[in-house]
Amino acid sequence: MQVISIISTKGGVGKTTLSANLAGYLSSINKKILMIDADPQPSLSSYFKLIKPADFGLTEVLFNPSSINHCISQTHYGDLIYSNDPDNQLQSWLVGQGDGRFRLSSALNHLKTQYDYVFIDTQGARGHLQDASVLAADLLISPILPESPTVKELERGTLSMLSELQSDKDMGIKVPNLLGIVYKLDRTKDAQKFVTYLKRTSTHNNKYQMLKTQIPQSVVFKEAASQQVPVTKFMGLNKEQQRKAQKSADAIKDLAKELRL
Repeated sequence: MQVISIISTKGGVGKTTLSANLAGYLSSINKKILMIDADPQPSLSSYFKLIKPADFGLTEVLFNPSSINHCISQTHYGDLIYSNDPDNQLQSWLVGQGDGRFRLSSALNHLKTQYDYVFIDTQGARGHLQDASVLAADLLISPILPESPTVKELERGTLSMLSELQSDKDMGIKVPNLLGIVYKLDRTKDAQKFVTYLKRTSTHNNKYQMLKTQIPQSVVFKEAASQQVPVTKFMGLNKEQQRKAQKSADAIKDLAKELRL
């Protein structure tokens, strides 16, 4: 079982869309998938239709990690542990627990033989829940919009968070490698400039690497989400929409291939 956390300390960069589409594609090719919505704003929880909702969600998992099997809902595109912390109380609760940052990892140890891949969608902010999602992961992926605010937040936010966690390595903490992926890429010169900058800086920075795959800017992702299907299953209504859907679907498939999933 491989655990993949989609992280960024900036909101609105595409973490949920990336999580859902990677998970949905892999599920459609018969991989056993679990999605975990670790964001108090539960976008991933409603991305795909629940066909068998559980009575419990992430709150109960963190309260009692051994109860995780009772907190798993089913969708058409993999299983899901939904977010049920609308008031964002888990962050402060985890701070008060000595093992707070390790509870998600502990819970997932009960599922080692049940899934091929676990995808954790996270909040665009710092906190113990984000730390728990990082420390439960084997791999970290950060979607990066090719624009100045997101690039700056990668350097001063996401990478800073990972460095602070790694500073506790004497406690046995090991932070996985971070892979950046250019997300919502358009054809503007500014976008290409930031892509070049990211590639150049990552080659001289052992804190992260840039993936070769790039996810295009496309309304098709929103249209697929409105139908509660991954973009790889979305059928366009006309030739132009079908062309865009195929391009976006190919990007998700290329990403899975590059990640060797």
